[in-house]
Amino acid sequence: MKRIHYYILPVLLLCLVILPNKLQAASCSTSACHADIGRGKVVHEPTRIGECLNCHQSSNSGHPSGNGADFVLTATGSSLCLACHDSEGFSGDHEHGPSASGACLYCHDPHSSQQDNLLRMAPKDMCFSCHTDFKLQLQGPAFVHSAIEDLDCSACHVSHAGSIPGLLKGETTTLCLGCHDEIESKYKRSLRKHKPLYTGGRCANCHSAHFSDYRFLLPAEGSGLCFNCHGNKDEESTSALRNIKQEIEGKEFVHAPVEDQGCDGCHDTHGSSHGAILKGPYPATVYAPYDENGYDLCFECHDKELLTSRMTDDATDFRNGSLNLHFRHVAIDRKGRTCAACHSVHASEGQKLINPEGIPFGKWKIPVRFETTETGGSCIPGCHQAMVYDREEAFDNSKKTTSEEEDR
Repeated sequence: MKRIHYYILPVLLLCLVILPNKLQAASCSTSACHADIGRGKVVHEPTRIGECLNCHQSSNSGHPSGNGADFVLTATGSSLCLACHDSEGFSGDHEHGPSASGACLYCHDPHSSQQDNLLRMAPKDMCFSCHTDFKLQLQGPAFVHSAIEDLDCSACHVSHAGSIPGLLKGETTTLCLGCHDEIESKYKRSLRKHKPLYTGGRCANCHSAHFSDYRFLLPAEGSGLCFNCHGNKDEESTSALRNIKQEIEGKEFVHAPVEDQGCDGCHDTHGSSHGAILKGPYPATVYAPYDENGYDLCFECHDKELLTSRMTDDATDFRNGSLNLHFRHVAIDRKGRTCAACHSVHASEGQKLINPEGIPFGKWKIPVRFETTETGGSCIPGCHQAMVYDREEAFDNSKKTTSEEEDR
């Protein structure tokens, strides 16, 4: 009998000390008072295992009395949450307001929720409960970033704190390329990268992060965006970009891709393996040995026969009888004249984009002095004597010595 008492007494003492607290904790979420505490899809672990006293402590031995003051939290603000949760990720150079002020319970339910991470409502709705102005702004634009429509704010932003402005998850380009892998692939293989992609605001230099009235989330339509940089009127600046806007505005004749599509008709906006981030091959100089693939960019619109057929009746209007004068000028192995020898690539006051102001060649501008007739025309450029052409009746220029003949 004494042996039995020896074992029973410690057990009874243990029950007297521990069991009341355990019974009280276990009964909190199952009693009629708190029956709905843990019914959400996601249940906070202390609630799930009945450890209510991890967060609450009694201030009245007569609980329950119906007075909310009977139980108080064991700590205040975020210090209570951080007693269990790792503090990493909750501090940084840039902190979310609710997190910085310790208002964890503004976004999170302490017991259970139908949402992941114990959010009080769906993620986007949670953000919009404060960012009401942003929610209204999303109603009007024609284009909304798919990350917002298909995912939620946490696709790009951290919820609590971070080292990058705007609570972004990463540096702008890295973050964007995490989804836009086709742009990342092009960016990596491009020999010439568009400078805004790796300087300043990077992707945000040309794109809105959230919404826009224009495709690709651009802040302006067509060439208007490009002219923000390529319309610099500070011609005295040595670092100023070429003023393309000035070259185009007010001109009588504008190159069709520029007028109809904008700059991206010929240029790749992110990067390219070709000069001037062009979408295809195009000679960068006034003179260049002829390469049958060297004008592929032009042949996206123009008939390739323009340069491949010596004789033609329909590939070009620039012919003397049937002699193709484009072929005559360009298709020269040693010193072919490129399109830029006569034409302005963007716009001109001259028909067929002939540049009446002359073609830049070092410090000199090569004059073209081109005139048209109903069936042909003539030119007196800086590179050969006066020449005449006529589509219906070939003009005899055989007595004129040309630099082209000497080249051949």
